[in-house]
Amino acid sequence: MELRNGKIGPNVFDRSVKKRIEQLDAAYDSAVLDQMAVTADPITLRTSLGGILSVYAAVNDLSAAGAVPEIYSPVLLLPPGSAEQELRDLSDQISETARKVNVQVSGGHTEVTSAVTRPVVIGTAAGRRRPGAETGPQSWRPGAAVIMTKWIGLEGTWLLSREKRQFLEERFPAAMLERTSAYDRWLSTVPESAAALRSGPCLLHDVSEGGIFAALWTLAQMTGTGLEIDLKSIPVRQETIEYTDCFQINPYQMESGGALLIVTDRPEDVLREMAADGIPAARIGRLTAGNDKIIRNREEIRYLDLPQPEALLQVLG
Repeated sequence: MELRNGKIGPNVFDRSVKKRIEQLDAAYDSAVLDQMAVTADPITLRTSLGGILSVYAAVNDLSAAGAVPEIYSPVLLLPPGSAEQELRDLSDQISETARKVNVQVSGGHTEVTSAVTRPVVIGTAAGRRRPGAETGPQSWRPGAAVIMTKWIGLEGTWLLSREKRQFLEERFPAAMLERTSAYDRWLSTVPESAAALRSGPCLLHDVSEGGIFAALWTLAQMTGTGLEIDLKSIPVRQETIEYTDCFQINPYQMESGGALLIVTDRPEDVLREMAADGIPAARIGRLTAGNDKIIRNREEIRYLDLPQPEALLQVLG
């Protein structure tokens, strides 16, 4: 069977990876040992902003494990013929972004290799976990609330505004492009992780590759329950709708770094903490008994499909 482009789908992963690595706990993006969390994430999109994306991907994985990111180590792989300026740009991006999220850059590796055809950045990061972070489904029962912070498609919208600026400038006002080019200020989920855990025990999951639909599927796997989600309650910015319509891609299946899913028995407390810190958040649904993953759109009901390939691959793949 030939594998499709993008992140390996759940069925292939289960039979070809999970079943063959007996020690693997694959429900979570970070490995957890006592109070430490460690994660690794590659940036493989066709983008000149891989250094920025790599740092945010790593710290957001850790924040979803309830950890405070402390250290980040990059591997930079460049294809033959790369200019030294590309390496400098990636290094500057990593340095500046790490400073913004308050992590130390240490170790790492840089290499030019014919194994890649465009720059690939792989980030490994570690941090200590806050009290109240849950890493198992045992605490979560049907009825628990599902909250989402910020907006879907946030990182994807920012990427499109940066990588496809000339194309978008011909179709949208300059003011819109300026707004979306500044979306990177929302890309860290560390603040909402801290705010959520102040309210009590929570299960956290970052909304990243594959968008909100992929994240909700994974969340159901993590909790061992079903879901009922109100589509109209999922926050999305108008700019995201406009851009994804322009490129004919699905905003609900687009990279959404910067958004965090929170499972809690205290939704009002979580929303209060978010409001106190100025973090947009909305209750979008609840856990349910059984395995059905239901998306309601007013009177229409649909069932969540297996995660689809990242929508941005159609534009930046």
